[in-house]
Amino acid sequence: MHTRSTLVARQPIFDRDSHIWGFELLFRQPPDMLHFPEHVDSSIATSSVISDGFSIVQPVLLPEQKVLINFSAELLTERIPSILPAAQCGVEILETVTPTREVLQSLIQLKREGYLLAVDDYTGQSELQLFIKVADIVKVEVLGRDLADVYDNVKRLQEFPCKLLAEKIEDRDTFLKCHEMGFDLFQGFFFARPEIMRGKKLSSSQAIKMRLLAKLGDDNFEISEVGEILRSDVSLVYKFMRYLNSVHFGLPTKVKSVEHGVTLLGTQKLKQWLCVTVLSDLEATPMSRHIVSQSAQRGKFLELLGKDARREQEPASLFLLGLLSLIETLLSVSLDSLLQDMPIEEAMVAALKGEESGYSPWLRLVSHYERAEWDKAMMDIELLGLNEQQVLKAYEQSLLWAASFFR
Repeated sequence: MHTRSTLVARQPIFDRDSHIWGFELLFRQPPDMLHFPEHVDSSIATSSVISDGFSIVQPVLLPEQKVLINFSAELLTERIPSILPAAQCGVEILETVTPTREVLQSLIQLKREGYLLAVDDYTGQSELQLFIKVADIVKVEVLGRDLADVYDNVKRLQEFPCKLLAEKIEDRDTFLKCHEMGFDLFQGFFFARPEIMRGKKLSSSQAIKMRLLAKLGDDNFEISEVGEILRSDVSLVYKFMRYLNSVHFGLPTKVKSVEHGVTLLGTQKLKQWLCVTVLSDLEATPMSRHIVSQSAQRGKFLELLGKDARREQEPASLFLLGLLSLIETLLSVSLDSLLQDMPIEEAMVAALKGEESGYSPWLRLVSHYERAEWDKAMMDIELLGLNEQQVLKAYEQSLLWAASFFR
């Protein structure tokens, strides 16, 4: 149980093939140190926050994935990064850190111990040259800059044996241009911004699956109907049996039939499994896989929060809201086209389209939280009658839940 007021968010980092290379881990630390005993040093308190935060995301990391974590000069000189496993953690040097002898000695020692070193927010600063010489990754800020200046940075950095990461990419066009420049890694929310393709329509198969998603989100949808859907699709049956017989459930005996599996899993969990599986079948690219995973995590996150809040929205509806929140991005088709003739309540449709409704604060919370916009997220949390511990717990549980689908 986390007793301190610390929120944790992870932001994905993609490679050139749009697979997830790893994540940056961001924290909202307590505004003061009153949560800690008087004799506890601030750097020790911060290291505890970092350790707790890493423990949240570690179980959902794939073996080859890394986590980048920001460290100040004080934390670097005190060798705080060494509390984390070198095989999974990268040390990100904040732009405010000065390359003093003590800092450089600490970085060189961390590098010898196997830690990945990343320089943050590079825009051409000459004072970062000493850091760049020992860095494995240099993060070049893109947002709000002329791309010609960004390219000058790229050319200057190519003389060093480090990977280049383009950070704060907000749209697909910028991503493609950075890809052409030769960047190795990419960070930002370009993957979540819809790029509508004019004239594109859903295939008949996709249209059927969209209607099925909406029906599954309806609390009145009977378990017998769910069973019929399963039995009508051989590939769904296969995936269902594999899912139930996975290590995730740790069942003492193998599931022998669809009916047996339905009984073991229960109506609500079965509906949610079907929702995520159907969504996964809509597109099949590395980026779409992440979008589906993010959608599933959003859905579970909101559902769990809905159980804690005294609001008019039902948890099952909030799950569907999160699940559909990136559907326009996933399919590159306008929401108007996607949601027509679907049995979804008008208030949810309004929120998904960016209009104001009772569901809107929930979507704002998700967005602000994922972006680590902590001041805005705290306002959302207060508005929804939640507290930080509920949000942190829901986030941790939703990460584990979503990861169980994609192992």
